[in-house]
Amino acid sequence: MSKKLFIICFVLACVLGSIPLVKALAQTTPLSDQQITLIKDNCVSSRNTLNQLHVSDALLRVNMGQVYESMSTKLMDKFDSRISYNSLSNSDLVAVSKEYVSTLDEFRLDYIAYEAQLSLALKIDCEKKPADFYDAISVAYKGRNQVHDDVLKLNQHIDKYQLALDKFEKDYQAIAEGSKK
Repeated sequence: MSKKLFIICFVLACVLGSIPLVKALAQTTPLSDQQITLIKDNCVSSRNTLNQLHVSDALLRVNMGQVYESMSTKLMDKFDSRISYNSLSNSDLVAVSKEYVSTLDEFRLDYIAYEAQLSLALKIDCEKKPADFYDAISVAYKGRNQVHDDVLKLNQHIDKYQLALDKFEKDYQAIAEGSKK
């Protein structure tokens, strides 16, 4: 692996991230002497980049988490309840809402695991333990990708809810038109 390619991969691993709180240290990746030197030489800048990522991800998670939570509690739940209260059929909307809440729960858990792994990586002295540092970042990278996948799923559920809402509206209007005749 060329020096330039390794640096790019290393920085990408630092900037991206992913989950399970599996002890990454137990699975040390064999690194060449050149790779170890690169990690040690770029230790300070890598840690700074990871710290910035850690802070920005935390802020983004809080903001997005509030938006996703509001979608569920303030929009979906309330609308579904209102439709049910009025004895109208809302099974499609409820089904999508349940999927959404389940995915939101996964998002929360996956983010917690990612954040914990990133914190673990930041505690490793990359000058003394470059392979452990690299492995911890690799695990964090996978966790961050899982969080990203969860966000994509949440957005898909929002789109599904919109489709179910459009169908409900169309069905309701057809019923309303039929009762006028």
